[in-house]
Amino acid sequence: MLSFEERINSKVNSLTISERKVVEQLKMHKQPFLLSMNELSTLSKVSEPSVVRLYRKLGYASYQELKVALAQEQVNNSYSSTSDQNEIMDEDLANVVFDKIADQLSIAMSMTKEKLNITQMEEAVQIISKAERLFFFGQGLSGTIAEDGAHKFMRMGGTTIAVQDPHYQAIYANHMNNEDVVIVISHSGETVNIIEVVKMSRKSGAFVIVITSNSNTTLAKMADTLLLTQAQETEKRSDAMVSRLVQLALIDTLFTRVVAIGGSHVKKSINISRLAVTRMKK
Repeated sequence: MLSFEERINSKVNSLTISERKVVEQLKMHKQPFLLSMNELSTLSKVSEPSVVRLYRKLGYASYQELKVALAQEQVNNSYSSTSDQNEIMDEDLANVVFDKIADQLSIAMSMTKEKLNITQMEEAVQIISKAERLFFFGQGLSGTIAEDGAHKFMRMGGTTIAVQDPHYQAIYANHMNNEDVVIVISHSGETVNIIEVVKMSRKSGAFVIVITSNSNTTLAKMADTLLLTQAQETEKRSDAMVSRLVQLALIDTLFTRVVAIGGSHVKKSINISRLAVTRMKK
């Protein structure tokens, strides 16, 4: 995908004077992705339609898409400038390794925040809150995220099931209906078995929420609702190490929102669950 600068260079000869003013302002501003269209047009001393014509000429579907792209590029540039110093070395002691992983997590969280689609998140919240049964599917490392997600949502008292075995997933998938919701976790978005069980789940009528890292993957394109996480890979650390923490944060966000809109009966169920566990402790 072309960067903002590359898009500008490819269209430089066709830009009008007004559009050039907007480009200049975007390049000049430290955080252009925070500007509203009205603010950008005012600073550029052009009309809002000039801003619209510019982002369309550059191939962006909306002003929001332009802002997200600018924010993402700024985070990526920041990451690139610090990647060498954050690279974990064999001689690094535990405290240094911890600091570097913490930095990588901070970057991944920032990248995910900029990529987050609030509309998709809130849609997922509404769908989950109405689900008859909630399934969490994941395999390998993603399976542990599925288990954690189910552990949270089962406190609400409904039917919540985490499944890691692909055969079990296939059986459940073929017995679903349109009142069931499946939350699928796959960092790569290309795990063959997961793709197959998602096909089965959709055929049975279930609503599929996918948590993955790339919107161009096979699994992402099968989602009814797509939630993207972002993480960078380094030589000494697989991105799966940090991405799983971002996935956990995303699921925590969903859970918190579902509880918030669930009303008193949901909060009562959570308290009952909390008391049930408390009784087992000394």
